[in-house]
Order: sequence, then structure tokens, then C-alpha cells
Amino acid sequence: MGRPERILLVLLLVLLIFPPLLTQYWERVLTSALMISSLALAQNILLGYTGYPAFGCIAFFGIGGYTTAVLMKNYGMPFWVSLPAGALFAALLALIIAPPLMRLKSHYFAITTLALQLALGEFVANLEFTGGAQGINLPIYRGPGGYLVFFYMFWALTLFSFLLNAYIDKSTFGYALKAIREDEVAAETLGVNTVIFKSISFSVMALITGFAGGIYAYWITYIDPTSMFDPLLSVKVFVALLIGGLGTVGGPLVGAFLLEILSEVLWGQFPKVHGLILGLLIVLIVLIIPSGIWRR
Repeated sequence: MGRPERILLVLLLVLLIFPPLLTQYWERVLTSALMISSLALAQNILLGYTGYPAFGCIAFFGIGGYTTAVLMKNYGMPFWVSLPAGALFAALLALIIAPPLMRLKSHYFAITTLALQLALGEFVANLEFTGGAQGINLPIYRGPGGYLVFFYMFWALTLFSFLLNAYIDKSTFGYALKAIREDEVAAETLGVNTVIFKSISFSVMALITGFAGGIYAYWITYIDPTSMFDPLLSVKVFVALLIGGLGTVGGPLVGAFLLEILSEVLWGQFPKVHGLILGLLIVLIVLIIPSGIWRR
């Protein structure tokens, strides 16, 4: 881990002291920024290092969230058991579908994952035990720390994802993923089992995304297929990656925080045209810094 990454890690640790000092509004903004950060860091493992754009990565966000919610609501399981179960189920599903899915390239892979996300949303909407299109209500958290506990959970998930990205960046596993990203045929010629490495990368992304979905479900207390399989959330994660820098350790974190805080500030100052202004700013950032704020 280089010096810039260590500084970013210190700032992430310092962030722990702020929530009790902030209003509930900014507490929610920071919690949301950490959620987007964890999703962007998860997507970075697949897109940034492996070079595979999963436009439908939020499919596993929905799977993790719905599995957690169903286990809590229908079977009375505690959150601390339901959450890892939901994340593991998302990772297992990714591992099962990865071998055939990973044989697709570039935009074919991207479109297929988006189709998977939309299909899963429709599938969940037609299941009785998931609440169908009406969704599921979860019990309100009334434990120690109040709603700050969700900030700390997303913070822990972001920290884990950041450290995992830092490890992958310098590990043998990470070099194999980068080889696949640069030239998959050449990587296979050198003896890299690309299907296995891509499948692991895909499953790790799904695991972290599933955890984020489970935490989000309990934080919001009400979920439905539209919110849990929302394509706009996929777009948000990709924009955060583009702003921060693909294939970098710190880029996804910086991009996610910048995007979320900028969005909230513009919403407060320009409620009628905040979307237009935000879109123009994103275009300008991408044009001026095409490689992202955080360079490789």
C-alpha cells in the first residue's frame, strides 16, 4: 500500500469520530456514501482489476437484501445470522453462474448481467414468500447505538473492501486478474486458468455486494423489487468508479464520496435542476480527467 492509500486509510479511520457530532441528515448522507463506496470497491475487483463490466452488479445487492429480509421476517432469524447468510447466498449464486457467464466478452457480458438483474427483480416480484411487488417490512432496529449502527456497519464493510483491494493490487491473485484485463488470450497462454480467476473475482464482488444489500434492507426497514434491483444504483456505482479511477485502490472510495456529497449539496441548493448540474459536472470531470482522480 502506497503513501496516498495509507493517508486515505487514516482519513477513513478518522471518519469514525464524526457521526455522533453530526445532524441526522448528514449522518444519513455519510452512511449512504459508505454504502456506495463499498459497492464501488466491490465492483472495482471485477471491472477495475479483471476488466469485466458487470452492469447488473446490483442483482447481488437485491439477492443479499431479500435473503436477509426473508430469513428475518418469515423465519424469525436474527439479523446477525441472516446478514452473512444473505451475502453467502449471493456469492454462491455468482459462483454457480460465473463459468458460463464469464465466457462472454466486453459489452455482451455487461448487457447479460444487466438482463440478469432485471430478470431477478421480476422473479422476486412474482414470489409469494418475498411479498411480491408489495415488498417486505422489517422490524425497526431498537438496539444500542440507534441508527448509527448502520453507519458503523457500512464503515466496516468499506474498510474491509478497501483493504481487500489493497491486497489484491499487490498479490499474485491480483496480477493474474490484471493479466486477464490486459490480454486474456496471452494470460491463458502463460498458464492462467482464466475461468477460475474470473469466477472467484465475480463471487467476491457478489459477496461484498450481498453484505451491502443486507445492511441496507435492515437500515431502510422496507424493501421492494424496484428499490433492491434498481438499475440507477448500478449507474451510480459505475459513475463513482469513473470519477475515482478504475483499477486503483483509493479511486472507488474517493469517487463514491465525491459523487454522493456533491449530489446532496446540489439537491439542497438547486432542487429543480440538481440532476442537470450534477450530470454536467460528471461529464466535465470525465472529460478533463479521463483516467479518474486517483491514478494507477
